[in-house]
Amino acid sequence: MRKSTKNLPALCGILMLCLCSCTNDYKEFCTQYQVSFSCDITNVPYNAVNSMGQFITVRKKTGSTSCTVYNPSLGKTTEVPLSEVEIRSFSLGLGGLILGQPYFGDGKSAVYAYDLACPACDKASSRLNLDTQGNATCPKCDIVYDLNNGGLVVEGEGRPLYRYRVTQSSVSTLFVHN
Repeated sequence: MRKSTKNLPALCGILMLCLCSCTNDYKEFCTQYQVSFSCDITNVPYNAVNSMGQFITVRKKTGSTSCTVYNPSLGKTTEVPLSEVEIRSFSLGLGGLILGQPYFGDGKSAVYAYDLACPACDKASSRLNLDTQGNATCPKCDIVYDLNNGGLVVEGEGRPLYRYRVTQSSVSTLFVHN
């Protein structure tokens, strides 16, 4: 009995599509956007990250020599002056940083760092709004992310938030990097 090879190219094409199809596997840490930031988490306003479920945002003001730190639980924005070295060396990802200690951590790091920009919009101008429950919402696409659960999407569809590596050199100095 002779086997037909007419459909072999079509079958190979379908097999390749199955093997190369999109997945929801994302890298744990973002390397797409440059991050280099450090702060003393024993000093205000950075000390908010020492409490579970508390998050702050950090971003450089354009054309300024300061960093803007916003604490949603206090509803307060603080301007933190930067040194000349910090102005030149700090990189805060795509839209800035979200720093905090989630309720459900991975056991490797107490403090998490996410990008302040929405990964679905992928623009520096699409900064997320934080609430006191640990959610971050994009005002442009309305996707809601859970900061207490790895930056996963809880409303809408998309990938989790971009996350950056966090290390502590001492009890008080926090480094965010990639």
